[in-house]
Amino acid sequence: MTSKLGSLFLIISVILLIGMTGCQRVQDVVMDSMPSKDSRVEAIPMKVVLLINYPEGGKEAYIEWIKSVAPTLQAFEEVRQIRSYDNQDPTMKPNRLVEFEFDSFLDMATYLNRPEIAKIMSDIPNHASDVRLYTFIQRSDYSKGEGGNWPVKGVLLIDYPLGGKQAYLEWVDSVSSITVGPPQLKTIASYDNYYGESPHRLVEFEFANSEDSTAYGELEDIQAIEAELDVRTGSWTQHTFELRSDYINE
Repeated sequence: MTSKLGSLFLIISVILLIGMTGCQRVQDVVMDSMPSKDSRVEAIPMKVVLLINYPEGGKEAYIEWIKSVAPTLQAFEEVRQIRSYDNQDPTMKPNRLVEFEFDSFLDMATYLNRPEIAKIMSDIPNHASDVRLYTFIQRSDYSKGEGGNWPVKGVLLIDYPLGGKQAYLEWVDSVSSITVGPPQLKTIASYDNYYGESPHRLVEFEFANSEDSTAYGELEDIQAIEAELDVRTGSWTQHTFELRSDYINE
């Protein structure tokens, strides 16, 4: 009964967050993709991702609001880390990336069900022009992670082809050593959408600076892998973000 109640509370939170943050994809997020018992029990890292567009001319006002609520967002022990980023190209959308990292499903559920957090989340549409919320669970496709707050993050948002997830993952396994090999890359991690929605997969590449990010992307082997994405995926988009200093929570 406890596990069922825990799932119910999280479902309510996610549905409320999706509705209140004005997400474009108000669907039956949970009903078709109930969390597995194993994922609720095991301590598998989780990540809540917000992709945000600033209102026209309203970036500074948004940042000032964030300053006022950041202490509350960071006040609870369940959240391991919060990080925010601006799109490296200010003319590109999404303008902003925010990530809430948790050590487990239970930590994420507890945090999202706190009234203080729900109140802040519900206020986001009053300060941003567009907000999209996603929940991801970490995979183990890659094994490269140099600790640190690396200032440049490349993001891939991927949809698996219809019925082609396993084939895609087998391909990733075959090229993972090439992907992680270059010294410019500091850390890489992959995630599956927890509820099976689009985007199905998140891959993050972190670098010490923009020069390393550019150099990595210009490597012949990396370009060949990127070109294969058109064949191996249903669809994919790529963004590069730069770390901001809105949050400190270690």
